[in-house]
Amino acid sequence: MPAVSNSSPLIWLAKAGRIEVLRNIFGEILVTQQVYREVVSEGLRLGFSDALAVEEAARAGWIKVITLTDEEEEFSSRLIQGAGEIHVGEAQTIALARGHGVPLLMDESSGRALAEALGVEARGTIYVVLRAFRRGLMDRGEAKETVNRMVEKGLRVDPRLLSRVLKEMDSYK
Repeated sequence: MPAVSNSSPLIWLAKAGRIEVLRNIFGEILVTQQVYREVVSEGLRLGFSDALAVEEAARAGWIKVITLTDEEEEFSSRLIQGAGEIHVGEAQTIALARGHGVPLLMDESSGRALAEALGVEARGTIYVVLRAFRRGLMDRGEAKETVNRMVEKGLRVDPRLLSRVLKEMDSYK
């Protein structure tokens, strides 16, 4: 089943050299035009190498840039008006996931909470790595290295969550 991704999971997994994990788990990743602009167009303009990995995945066809329907556009506008902490990219991503009935990948806790309140399954980047590990798509060393690399590059993770995830990886059989 495909998933919709906000910018942060794409960026962090690309920075860690693990963007392909998204394809291996979900098959296809749907993104809004706004997210693509944030990650690829702006990323390339600013010289971020992770933008190249996302651009290549889009060229390969497993990251698909989706134009929102009028209904999804209207819904995202209502989200922005009703929830002050949500910006355009997050609102559009939530609307796209809701419209397609697929999981949402997003690291921003306020956006995930809003999505879940709307009935959209929402997960973060750390979940993606843990899921890849549980499915055998990464061994323990690769999974821990991926998490540590993302944190070293700036991914903010609650220390209790980080500790719990690393312990689970150590104890998983």
